[in-house]
Amino acid sequence: VNTCGVKLPTEHRVLSYLSKLNKLTDKKIIVAGCLPKMTLEKIKRAIPNYSAIIGPNGIYDIVDIVRRITTSSNEKIILLDSPLNENRLLLPTYRFSKVSAIVPISQGCLGACTYCSVKFARGNLRSFPLQHIVHQVDSLVSTGYKEIWITSEDVGVYGADIGLTIVDLLNKLIELDGNFRLRVGMMNPASILHFYDELAEVFKDAHIYKFLHLPVQSGSDKILSLMRRFYTVQDFIDIVNTFRKKNPRITISTDIIVGFPGETDEDFALTLDLIENIKPDLVNISKYGDRPNTVASKMPNHVPSKIIKMRSRILTKKVLEISYNINKTWIGWSGDVLFSEVGDRGEMIGRNYTYKPIVLREFDGQNIFGEIKKIKIVDNGANYLVGVLE
Repeated sequence: VNTCGVKLPTEHRVLSYLSKLNKLTDKKIIVAGCLPKMTLEKIKRAIPNYSAIIGPNGIYDIVDIVRRITTSSNEKIILLDSPLNENRLLLPTYRFSKVSAIVPISQGCLGACTYCSVKFARGNLRSFPLQHIVHQVDSLVSTGYKEIWITSEDVGVYGADIGLTIVDLLNKLIELDGNFRLRVGMMNPASILHFYDELAEVFKDAHIYKFLHLPVQSGSDKILSLMRRFYTVQDFIDIVNTFRKKNPRITISTDIIVGFPGETDEDFALTLDLIENIKPDLVNISKYGDRPNTVASKMPNHVPSKIIKMRSRILTKKVLEISYNINKTWIGWSGDVLFSEVGDRGEMIGRNYTYKPIVLREFDGQNIFGEIKKIKIVDNGANYLVGVLE
């Protein structure tokens, strides 16, 4: 069971699931991922019948761990501090999709966000060798993958520990042969402050989705300072404007934490003003919750949960209205769409060059999974577009 502890609701779901698994006394259960390093004792209480509990890097020892627990009837293994294997990208990987592939480019970060406990589990930045990443992407494209997700805790900080930047990596990747698209993952605004103009220029390449995930977290400089985000609201606005100038119609995705300790009505109003001003396509809204051993959890002036929920509802309403209106401007657009998902009702879901999700409900029985088709947009919702085959 691979775990995540980035948010309190996620932790609760994981612990609940582990409690259910604990009843399977005839099974060998390994608990892995970030949560063991963050809340080990909670995991042990939730699933006392565990066979092994391993940290994020324990995957490199998984063969030995499986061998040990399958040859012993009662051995319990706890391995939280395995070193990072720099050859990670060269290890065999099982992939669930034949169209999209995830390629991690680093582990850890250089941030010190006061609300985040993931740093305790993942550690400081360790960038993977550029040549390993390029080799991995080249191999995936040559075997038919058409969509590559470049991921990390903070893609924007890639290479800071090895004398490179994400710009250097992307320039190498867009030189590769093949019909593929790169989805560049989340970037902390602070990480790209010194080269975002150059990065926005690279995004103009046809291989890169015009999609920018740039979490601002708050529209108040006071709250950003308390969060230790190391940028201002104006910095965020400047980055967004630069990307939009160089990449028209680029999808802007951001994150907001509502109810951070010390957030007043005035601070929240500034966040609403920022969202109204920037008009991002997507906003991931999180209600603040204390995470283990974080600075923020010990701060004064915690916002009551009732107020946090109210602010979340207000922001959600505004975000949905903005998203719907932006998506409405796409009606009538025609162009190439890569279909990489199947919806719950059998509809096909694809992405255009700005990574907009496009639902195709009628496709004449064609097998278009993994194919690029000409599509015309005829309708929209707040979170999707509706298309038809041309």
